[in-house]
Amino acid sequence: MYDLDGVITRKDTFTALVVGQLMRSPLRLLRALPVLVNMLRGKKPEASRRIAEIALAGMTDTDYTALATQLGRKIAADTKWMRFSAVQRIRHQHESGAPIIIATATERRLAEALLAAAGVPYDLLSASLLNTTTSGLTVSDHRVGQRKKEALIELAVPIASAVFVTDSMTDLPTAEAASRVVLIGASERTRRRFSASKVKLAQGS
Repeated sequence: MYDLDGVITRKDTFTALVVGQLMRSPLRLLRALPVLVNMLRGKKPEASRRIAEIALAGMTDTDYTALATQLGRKIAADTKWMRFSAVQRIRHQHESGAPIIIATATERRLAEALLAAAGVPYDLLSASLLNTTTSGLTVSDHRVGQRKKEALIELAVPIASAVFVTDSMTDLPTAEAASRVVLIGASERTRRRFSASKVKLAQGS
């Protein structure tokens, strides 16, 4: 099982899409500023969802698919974005017969476009979902933290026997349920926090 942002890529992909949309509209950016303040105060999950919905207001599903596909392909071709050592690791494991699961908080179509363009093989993708409304797109299933683990269980993924590759403490619920954890792209602070947890870190992580 692989996280995407921070492991396969070096930065957060859906954040890049959201920020890009906000920068195209000063009005949307102004609406998002108070929510950004709440995020800095520690209300991150709720705030990040609201900011995304402000950025995607008025957008049709077709327009979003085009935007996500374009950005996914752009990121996949960018050496500053991609962690190609992780891509090679996944390819090698897949060729050896290991089932590959990508579990990410980024949006599904963005993840699909990126993985396809980067040539990342996988057997199952668990990603966040959007919902189309009359006022634009909303986040209907943000698969982050505990919800990421729950979604994998719903998809019948045998987490207890899987090796989970991540870079973030946000993934602790999934990491605690996994057989072992491999850290790729994690900061030293995150490595220390994982070492202090009950997670079974693979040798060399």
